[in-house]
Amino acid sequence: MSSKKVTRWIGNRLKYGIGDKGRERKLAAKKERRAKKFESERWSKDGELARRQYANYDEYIEHQGAKLDQIVHRLRETEQEDFDDFKDRFEQCQALSQARSVLCLGARLGTEIAAMHALGHFAVGIDLNPGDNNAYVLPGDFHAIVFPDASVDAIYTNAMDHVFDLDKIMTEVSRLLPPGGLFITDLIQGFDEGFTPGEFEATHWANTDDFIQKLSALTGFKVIEDRMVGQRRSNTWRQVVFQKPGN
Repeated sequence: MSSKKVTRWIGNRLKYGIGDKGRERKLAAKKERRAKKFESERWSKDGELARRQYANYDEYIEHQGAKLDQIVHRLRETEQEDFDDFKDRFEQCQALSQARSVLCLGARLGTEIAAMHALGHFAVGIDLNPGDNNAYVLPGDFHAIVFPDASVDAIYTNAMDHVFDLDKIMTEVSRLLPPGGLFITDLIQGFDEGFTPGEFEATHWANTDDFIQKLSALTGFKVIEDRMVGQRRSNTWRQVVFQKPGN
């Protein structure tokens, strides 16, 4: 552990205490800070959705691309834990077992792709900033994907809260899937359900049910699986599988 991490670890224990109570106090303080920023930062809300206000698309790209550098050390520390969690989620997704090729959007280091490979899928990811020497993830913007029409059996993402233009990304998802193709997304709770967007969320929803309906309305896709996949650290996740109409 680096000296900086040791100093931060000691500071957190002195500030919040140790054990479960200390962790609860730390999470409560984090949630309070997030709530204040969510109300004061450049967010616009239309009741159903909240969007971070960027000056332009280039500012969005720059902001989102900067995230990896801030979290890469934590991702490395939890890589095996994350792999096991992804593998378990994908194994329990019945519809996914029928898909041979999978494209993962906003894949960061590619832990979910490694889990897909372990289950026998041909999978690749794209991300604005996949880091150096990433064997699993290509540089790419999920608003403008370079792959051809109807080229993958399934698309997976847990990054819908990092979308700039919801209509545009769902148009891309529909374009890339053949009739019968699958769109699988893991969704965090909405801001009316207890989750407060943090520093890098770009779009967020008031509640998950309405957001799922919105995705269906944008694409014409049908929900064929919908299940809670449990708590991951301090967040509760829900996995939804949509299917494109057709054969």
